Amino acid sequence: MNDLPNAGTGSNEVVRKKIDAAVAARNLGAVSNNTRWNELINHFRSLTEWRPSYRSKSVTGHISDWDVEWFYHLPFPFASVEWFDIGLWEPVPAKGMLLAPSNIDHTVEISEIVKQIGFEFEVRGDILRIWGYVPKSYEDFPR
Repeated sequence: MNDLPNAGTGSNEVVRKKIDAAVAARNLGAVSNNTRWNELINHFRSLTEWRPSYRSKSVTGHISDWDVEWFYHLPFPFASVEWFDIGLWEPVPAKGMLLAPSNIDHTVEISEIVKQIGFEFEVRGDILRIWGYVPKSYEDFPR
């Protein structure tokens, strides 16, 4: 049995009513569900080397800080997620004082996973944005 929280964790009648009220007030339409979010969460939890950073915006307006912990720090319940950003570049430490640090670009592999799951998403720069609701919000998204 898996004791880790999943996409629906933290949802109860009070929380659901708050989410539903925010969605209705902003005339948002859901384009994701807990099944998709759980596939995404489980994929990144299964990685052993590197896990990308992420942040999210709630339908109530809160934008989280960037985080890299995929087990307990996620924005539960995911029904509240308006958008979810994933950092695509893995920093590689500099190999000396005079050499600049570099990055490993994971854009292709992460985009493929997100596409296979069936999310509505877009990539800009080093960020992949998954939408939980439409209309799509481009707030604080690179050009």
